[in-house]
Amino acid sequence: MSSPVVLAVTFGLLIGGVIGSIVPALPGALLSLVGILFHWWATGYTTPGTLALVTFVALALTAILVDLFGGAIAASQGGASKTTVLVAVVVSLVLAVFTGPLAILVGVPATVFLLELYRNGERGQALHAAFITTVGIFASAFVQVLLTTTLLIGFALVILL
Repeated sequence: MSSPVVLAVTFGLLIGGVIGSIVPALPGALLSLVGILFHWWATGYTTPGTLALVTFVALALTAILVDLFGGAIAASQGGASKTTVLVAVVVSLVLAVFTGPLAILVGVPATVFLLELYRNGERGQALHAAFITTVGIFASAFVQVLLTTTLLIGFALVILL
């Protein structure tokens, strides 16, 4: 059994992870991952067990990847070229490091629109790719909320049962 302090810190980080998936300025999935790894470390690497730990880490890493690359993947599905998708990934990473999420929401679709307009000169196709990119950014946020909530509930079940 974990100490009350360890449980409080762990669940504080996991709840922070869910909140961070909704509030743009917080790294939601990363907070969840830190919470799980903190608990594992604080319990002498015994809780959660290996299978649960691997599953939780995989879910958290998936949420991080979805957060970072959701817009670029959506751009690809919206018909953007491979070059545009690659540039969208770079822009997403740069904006994630140096600016806030609003810049990502505006910057990545704008990048997709401008590059696709330059590439083929078709405004309608460029708008379509940028719109699908925007939808993908929102969808990735929704998926991140689902994954961090799953981490919180799953971890609670593993630890408390």
